[in-house]
Parts: sequence; structure tokens; C-alpha cells
Amino acid sequence: MEKFKKPFLLLLSAGIMAACSQEKKIEGNPEIYAEANDYHQKSLDLREEILELEKQVKEAGIDYSELKDQLKTWDKDIIEVPGYEHSHDDHEGHDHEHGEAHEGHKERKYHVHNPSKPFSDAEHLDYQKVLYEEMVLIHGKFKRLLTPEVMESDSASTSKQ
Repeated sequence: MEKFKKPFLLLLSAGIMAACSQEKKIEGNPEIYAEANDYHQKSLDLREEILELEKQVKEAGIDYSELKDQLKTWDKDIIEVPGYEHSHDDHEGHDHEHGEAHEGHKERKYHVHNPSKPFSDAEHLDYQKVLYEEMVLIHGKFKRLLTPEVMESDSASTSKQ
């Protein structure tokens, strides 16, 4: 019995490794998913810009609590597009500086960790479009806070208090 145990375990582990290494089959139109991912990436680009804008707003002493709440909601709602998920394992075995992009991947400060939703390809596209439109509005509000006339009126109102 012992002489069959080792080959059986080797075959079993090889089968498990092969099953785990196969890519997930994603239902739907790859072109629609690609378009959804384009919207997703544009949303993330704006979200990363907001990271810097947030620092500027804080340094200027401007109250942005309403925008912070909108960002928290958006951060909870954003999901990755199936087939385009990022992996924290991407860096293993790569020799590059942190922040450097490597082929097919863009290094980001902002990462999405929310579970995907059981949407069709078209629903994923619509969802990413809506999230992008929301991010454009939030980004615009941050930019508006940093315009000189808003900064002056906000600092004047906080100094009166």
C-alpha cells in the first residue's frame, strides 16, 4: 500500500496545480470588457489625481468633509472588470523599482479590493461608465475647491469663526 501512496499523492498534487493554474473562463464579449476596463482605468487615473488634490486641500485648511464622504462611497462601490484584475503577486520575480510600470501593468498608488459583482459584460460596462461619471464630478469638485476665489472665501469664513 505504501508504494502506491507516494505516486498517488504526486499525481493528485500535479492535478490540483494544473487546475489552479488554468485561467478562469469569463463569459461575455471581450471587447465589451475591454471598454469597461478603459472606463475603470480612467476612473482610477482620476482617483489617483484626487490623492494629491486631497493633500493640497488639507494643507490649505479647506473643509472637504462632504467630498470625503462621497469618496468613501465611491471607494466602496468600485470593482475591477473581470479578466483585468490586478494582482499583488505581479511583483514577484520582477526586478524593477517600486512605482515603475512593467509590461501590461500600470503601477498604481490606489488599488481596488472590492469583490466583483455578478454582472453581464454589458452591465459591467454600464457600471464602470456610471462610476467614471461620478469620479469626474468628484474630481471637478476638488479642483473647484482649489481655485483661488474658493480658497479665499473658505479661508475667510473659517477665520471669522
